[in-house]
Amino acid sequence: MNTGIIPMRYAKALFAFAQDKSVEEKVYAEMSTLSQSFAEHSSLRTVLDNPVMKSKEKQKLIFTAAGTQVSDVFVRFIDLVLNQKREKHLQSIALMYQDLYRKAKFISIGSLVTASPLSTETESFMKKMLMKDKKGTLEFKTSVDPEILGGFIFGLDTYRLDASIATQLKRVKNQFMDKNRKSI
Repeated sequence: MNTGIIPMRYAKALFAFAQDKSVEEKVYAEMSTLSQSFAEHSSLRTVLDNPVMKSKEKQKLIFTAAGTQVSDVFVRFIDLVLNQKREKHLQSIALMYQDLYRKAKFISIGSLVTASPLSTETESFMKKMLMKDKKGTLEFKTSVDPEILGGFIFGLDTYRLDASIATQLKRVKNQFMDKNRKSI
């Protein structure tokens, strides 16, 4: 079976169940923390895939990775996942749940990477400009990466604009190399 179908089915079922219990926001926070744990600790997936490890130990590990206090809905869902031996799909389920929640609540994701820190005024101006024509809210992250040398890398949902000096220098270098190869 397609590995994308299973996580989507589980994520949709969890989202519907969480909505029925009116805890979809709490489950969203737990799934966000869980997916961040997967991203930060690559060994988490390896440990969960271990067939020798008991379900109770996996359950404790997942609860720890999802945060300190998990909801009853989350506990029941993890029990289902472990009983059905679907823990290898848990990272994908968490990511898909986040997507479903964001679509339902009209939440956009924005990111801005700059070479030096932004002022709070500039950051709030960017947020206002981004949400001027959009309905809903914005989850916006800024970060500093001196390796881009200058300019910025901007992302909004699936749109990405790389206006960094490092990328422009790479482009110039590639054009120069291509032109010189053709003339030889």
